[in-house]
Amino acid sequence: MGRFDFGLYEAVDAAGEVVCLGEAYFPKRRAREWHKTEGFREEALCLEASQRSYRANAGHLNRYRRQWQEGTPVTTLQDNAQKEGARVLDFLERHSQSVLQAHGFDGPGQPNEVALAPVKAGADRRLEAGKVEKELTAVCQEMVKRGFSPAEIAAVRRQGAEAVYEDPAHCANVFIDDVDVKKQKPHRRRATTPTTEAFATSEGIDSTEADVPDSSSSAVASGSGKSRPKVANTVARIEQGSKRFTLSGSGLGQVLRFVLAFLLHNHLLSGRLHVFTDGYKSLQQTIVACFAWHPRLWLVLDWYHLVKKFKEDLSRACRGRTLRNRHLHPLVRFLWYGMVTEARQYLEMIPAEDLKDRASIERLENYLERNKGSIPCYALRGRLGLPNGSSRVESANNEVTARRQKRNGMSWSKVGSHALTALSVLVCNRCQGIWVRKHTIPLQFVDKAA
Repeated sequence: MGRFDFGLYEAVDAAGEVVCLGEAYFPKRRAREWHKTEGFREEALCLEASQRSYRANAGHLNRYRRQWQEGTPVTTLQDNAQKEGARVLDFLERHSQSVLQAHGFDGPGQPNEVALAPVKAGADRRLEAGKVEKELTAVCQEMVKRGFSPAEIAAVRRQGAEAVYEDPAHCANVFIDDVDVKKQKPHRRRATTPTTEAFATSEGIDSTEADVPDSSSSAVASGSGKSRPKVANTVARIEQGSKRFTLSGSGLGQVLRFVLAFLLHNHLLSGRLHVFTDGYKSLQQTIVACFAWHPRLWLVLDWYHLVKKFKEDLSRACRGRTLRNRHLHPLVRFLWYGMVTEARQYLEMIPAEDLKDRASIERLENYLERNKGSIPCYALRGRLGLPNGSSRVESANNEVTARRQKRNGMSWSKVGSHALTALSVLVCNRCQGIWVRKHTIPLQFVDKAA
C-alpha cells in the first residue's frame, strides 16, 4: 500500500545503443502519475471506495501510509476509481459477448437452432407432489378460517394443483430492478460561507460528490413540482438455492446480456427460469423480448409492489382513507391467494358514491389483466419456502449503490455512479482480488453463508 521509488535497467548492445527500456514492461503513465500496485487497486479503489466517500478514503489511505504531505489527492483517487469501474464494465461487456457467441447466440441475445435445442430438451425440476398437496391443504384450511366461500376455496385448490412449484436447488431466480441516485449538475455553485465550510468539514462530505443547494434545488424542495434529474443503475441478482451472484450495468439491455452470459456459462438454461419484477410494463416487455425463446420462463409479480400499486391507486380513486382501507382489505385477501378474477369483480362492484376517480379503478383492472399470468398463490409459495418478491434485489441495490451513493448532499455523474456501482459489485461477489491480479471476473456463484 505504500509508495515505492525504484530504478529500471536498460539493455544495451556492444555499441552502447539502448535496445530495450525497462519501462517498456510497465503501462504508460502521464506526468506525475504513479503506477498502481495490486494492493492499492484492491484496497483503495475497490474495498474502500465502495464503502466510504472519496475524501474519507483519501484521508484514511494517506494516514495508513503515513504520508502526511504529498499523499494521494481526492480527485486522483476519484479518477482512478472511475477508470477502474469503467474497465470492469468494459470487461463484462466484452466477456458477455464472447460467451454469447461461443454458445451460438447473436449480439442481442437470440439463439440459433443449435443453441436452442438443449434448452428445449430441458425439463422442470419440481417439488414433491406430496409436499405441495400438504401445504395446499393447509392454505385451504386457512381460507376456511378467514371466511372464504367453498367455491372460492375450490378455485384456489384447483389453481394450486395446476401450477408449477419449482425445486429451488434446480431453478434460476433472477431479480432485476433499477436504483436511482441524484444526478450531478453540469455547473454547481459552491457555497463560500464559513458555516457551510465548517459543516462540510465536520460531516466529512466529499467535495467531489456533494452538491450545494442553489436556487433551482431550493425550488424543488419548496414544492415547485420539478423533479430532480436522476442517474439510474440497473442491478440484477441471480440465485439458485443458497448461491447468488450480482450484476450491474448502465441499462436494462446491458444487464440482461450479462445475465444471459452468466446463465449460459453456468448451464442454467435447461431448467426453469423465474424473473421477479415490480410490474412496470416496459421492464416486463423488455425481459419477455429478451427471453421469448425460453420455454420455461415465468415472470413473477413482486408482492410488495402489487400491494403498493393497489394502495396508491385506491387512494386516488376513493373518497378518503376510510373508504380506501375498506376496499383495500378484501382486495389484498384475494390477491394473496392468487384470486385475480375475484379481485377484478370486486373492483367492478365498488359503489360509485365511494369513488372520486373511476379512471384509477380502470387502471387497476387493466393492471390485473396484464399481469394475471404473473400473480401466483402467494400464500402457497410462502408455505413452500419459495420467493414471493424482489426483496433480494432491493437488498442488492442497498448494498452496491444506495448505501454509498444516496447520502445527504451527494450527486453523481453517469460515469461516476455506474463505475462505483461496478466496483461495489466486485466486492459483493468477493472477486476483487481476482480482478486486480488476473484482470478477469469469474462468472461463478457465491455462497450466501460464506
